Amino acid sequence: MPILVQWKWKEKTKSFLVIFHFFDDYSKPNLRIKKDLKYPKITWSPSHVELALLSELLSYANIIDGLSETEKQKLKVKLTGIYPKAQEELREAYNPELLPDEELREYIVCPKLCLDYIEYLRKVLKPYMK
Repeated sequence: MPILVQWKWKEKTKSFLVIFHFFDDYSKPNLRIKKDLKYPKITWSPSHVELALLSELLSYANIIDGLSETEKQKLKVKLTGIYPKAQEELREAYNPELLPDEELREYIVCPKLCLDYIEYLRKVLKPYMK
């Protein structure tokens, strides 16, 4: 099941919100839908690889959260993928999905969570990790 990553800038808190989009493409049996009498119950059991990638991404999110507002603003273009230059860079490396964003009234770039994307984050955040 592909996990797509969206970094959303929250102006009120001057920080990023990391949103994970989970799409069941029926390629793996780790997403289960159980029909209950009242509502459908969905459970997801991540593989070891998926869990490691999620953990790594969240550790980078913590690093970003600790940066000053100025430094976060510098990363905004590279993380959100809203701006054309960032979209080109992300498209070249990851062939990301485009998802509609109702607030922005445009499509946002959501790369798939994979080792290549983690490497991209590592490269982007290298100046902040000393």
